[in-house]
Amino acid sequence: MSVKRIQFLDETAYAIENEEIKAIVLPSQGCNLISILDKKTNTEILRTPKTRAEYETRRMVFGTPVLFPPNRIEDAVFDYNGRKYELEMNRPKENVHIHGFVHDKEWSVLEIDENLPKLKTQLRSVEHPDILNQFPHDFSITMTIEIEGNEVIQTTEITNNGDSPMPCGIGYHTTFQFPREAKLFIDVKEKWLLNERHLPTGELESAANKKDLSEGTSLSGVAMDDVFLMTENKSAAIELPGQGIKIFYSLSDGFTQWVLFTASGKENLLAVEPYSWVTNAPNLKELPRDLTGLDDIKPKDKKEYTSRFKIEHN
Repeated sequence: MSVKRIQFLDETAYAIENEEIKAIVLPSQGCNLISILDKKTNTEILRTPKTRAEYETRRMVFGTPVLFPPNRIEDAVFDYNGRKYELEMNRPKENVHIHGFVHDKEWSVLEIDENLPKLKTQLRSVEHPDILNQFPHDFSITMTIEIEGNEVIQTTEITNNGDSPMPCGIGYHTTFQFPREAKLFIDVKEKWLLNERHLPTGELESAANKKDLSEGTSLSGVAMDDVFLMTENKSAAIELPGQGIKIFYSLSDGFTQWVLFTASGKENLLAVEPYSWVTNAPNLKELPRDLTGLDDIKPKDKKEYTSRFKIEHN
C-alpha cells in the first residue's frame, strides 16, 4: 500500500494503491480522480486520457470532474434566500452557466496516509476571488479518496463557514470506459423532460427504457443526455465481458438524480453522473424540494457525500 507523488498529464498527481487497485488523483485539476486501474486485468475503468493533448480536447469527459453546482443554471442566475446569484456565462450558445466553479481549480493536499492508503484534499472559496464573485460564501470542500480492498471510496464534505444559509448542489461527471460489448445496469424512476437548452421543463415522463436499463443494456450507438430521478437503489453497475469484470458505482443518500451521457453514442464512453439536485434546481421553485433535491447548508454546518467504486471479477 502506498501514496506516491507522481507526474501525470504534465501535472503533479498522486497515485494511491494497494494490491488490487491503483487510483490517480489530480489536485491541480479540480481534484479529479482521473484513473482507477484494476491491477488483476490491467483495466482502466474510467475514461483516462493517455496524453495532455487528448485531455485538453474535452476535459469534462475524463475521470470524475467535481460539479458544484451540477450541470446548467438557466441564464446563469438564480435567487435564493433573498440573494441574487450571478454566475459566469460560460455556455453562451445556450445562455447558461454549466458545471460549476471548482472543477478547474487547484485543491490543496491536506493529508497523506500510506497505511490505509488515503489522500485528503481541500478547496477554500476565500482563496479564489472568481468563485466569490459568483457565489459569495465562505465555504470549503474537503475530499478524501481511499482504497479498501477492491473499493475506491470518495468522500466529499462541504462546510459552510459563513453566517448565512448556503445553497448546495453537487455532482460528478463520472465517465467510464464503455466499449461496444459493455452493459449498464441501473434503476431509474421518471425521466425529466428537457427543453432545447437541456433544462428541465418541470415535467416528468415515464422512462421508456426503464426495463432495459434495469436488466442491462449496451447503449451501443445510442446518443443520450438524459436526466432521471434516482430510486432507493442509488447504485449502477457496468459489466465489461471482455475483461471479465463488473464495476459497481454506489452513492450515499444525499444524491437524488442520475444523468446518463454517451455523447454521440459512438465514442466508447458513458458518463454516469450522480447529482444531489437536478439541473437548474434553484430556478424550479414551483416544484417541491424533495423532488428537485434543492438543498442548503446552515451556517457553520456541513454535509457529506460518499461514492464508492467496487470492482468484482467473474
